[in-house]
Amino acid sequence: MRTSTLAASAALAVAALAVPTDANAWVVVRHPVAVVGVVAVATHPVYVAPPPVVVVAAPAPAPAPQLTEKLPVNTTMWTLPSGCTPVSASGASYFVCGQNWLRAVQSDKGTYYAVVAPP
Repeated sequence: MRTSTLAASAALAVAALAVPTDANAWVVVRHPVAVVGVVAVATHPVYVAPPPVVVVAAPAPAPAPQLTEKLPVNTTMWTLPSGCTPVSASGASYFVCGQNWLRAVQSDKGTYYAVVAPP
């Protein structure tokens, strides 16, 4: 009598689920099984393993370098350099970064910072 490999695999999977183990388990059948009556008999060992868990830590973003040199007026940058202090002067908000005064500008692509003359 010839048995179906699919039926044998299904019977083995049901038999493996009857064994108390982790509810989140995989049944890995590496070799063929033989079905004898209603019981699946593995011709080689069957391994029941929990699913793999992969944890990847996100790399920490590198801090922006400090701005120490004087930049020309109208120079723009997408990120604010580190070490800048917010200042409010003449009713407007600025950032003082070393010798430079920067102002936040909104565009259709996001916020950028432009070097301006001191108020």
